[in-house]
Amino acid sequence: MINKIIRDFTPDGDNNRNSEGAFITLKNGDILFAYSRYGGDGCEDGSSADIYASISTDNGESFGEPFELIPRHLLNADTLMSVSFLRMANDDVGMFFLAKTEVVNCRSFFMRSADEGKTWSEPMLCTENEGYFVVNNDRIIRTPEGRILIPAAKHGTICETDEKGRKSVEGIEPGVLYIFASDDDGKSWYKLSEGTTIPYSEGCTTGVQEPALLQLKDGRIRCFMRNDSGRQYESYSSDKGKTWSNPVPSRFTSAESPLSVKRLKNGKIVAFWNPIPIYNGRAEEVNGVWTGARTPLVMAQSLDDGKTFSEPVAIETDDKRGFCYVAIHETDDGTILLAYCAGGEEDGCTLNRLRIRKIKIKA
Repeated sequence: MINKIIRDFTPDGDNNRNSEGAFITLKNGDILFAYSRYGGDGCEDGSSADIYASISTDNGESFGEPFELIPRHLLNADTLMSVSFLRMANDDVGMFFLAKTEVVNCRSFFMRSADEGKTWSEPMLCTENEGYFVVNNDRIIRTPEGRILIPAAKHGTICETDEKGRKSVEGIEPGVLYIFASDDDGKSWYKLSEGTTIPYSEGCTTGVQEPALLQLKDGRIRCFMRNDSGRQYESYSSDKGKTWSNPVPSRFTSAESPLSVKRLKNGKIVAFWNPIPIYNGRAEEVNGVWTGARTPLVMAQSLDDGKTFSEPVAIETDDKRGFCYVAIHETDDGTILLAYCAGGEEDGCTLNRLRIRKIKIKA
């Protein structure tokens, strides 16, 4: 199996964090990779961040120097993060991302490019106008009928205000699953569903976090949900995302970190996640640096539409680092590009270093 690191985007003095990106193959064969680049004022999720990009001209064997793609001032935002790409029905490149403003608002926006990423349309709001909606990177899907779905976890925010009237988020309330949709190739967006969550009675205090969608061959949509119970939960929709079954524990044991899942061109499903739950005193810090116990990073595949999965294969095993927020992209030669956070002690946090890796899965 091919398994090699292509590039690390490491933090430095005026760039405190690089994280959470996505790939798309352009019409000329180049691969565009976009991610969040945080400036010198901090590395927290709400610190100043713009969307930067890097291009590969050799099928993912290397990536060029980063350049600014979308600046935060375009949306009067503090932070731009969690990029997803989708090839639109009219052949445009569609880009989705979160914009954080005024501390309490985290909303999903959509832009499209008719010239393969050289220029972009005005940002369009996809979620409600106010609220804290978490949508992970590389998460947007299109159903066979053409409906585009954005899975979001809506959280209430617990804020404090200092003597100068400045707000800060001190905590977030348990998450609730929201689905936002477009039926006209991104021209308009609406709330398709809301309200699904994981009750406290299931040993979960976080509710739904960082949902991921997978379209099944029988038409159902499967949703995986991060939480703090020690296992990914899952829910199903049989009506194109409008209603969802009560969430139940899935087969995936898990740290409090997200699972990433995607169907490949040959029909296989691949999943990447951290399989060891945080219990029995497992450390979330190494030498005072937060790693979230997000190691190892493993992969499993399914040949039967997700009914069963293979035994996990380790992609990363360094117990002094954390690995999370995986973007998955199949290249033209059948290899897979992964991009994920891979920080350790020298980076200050798991989320501060971004890694691109290339793998090839056995047939």
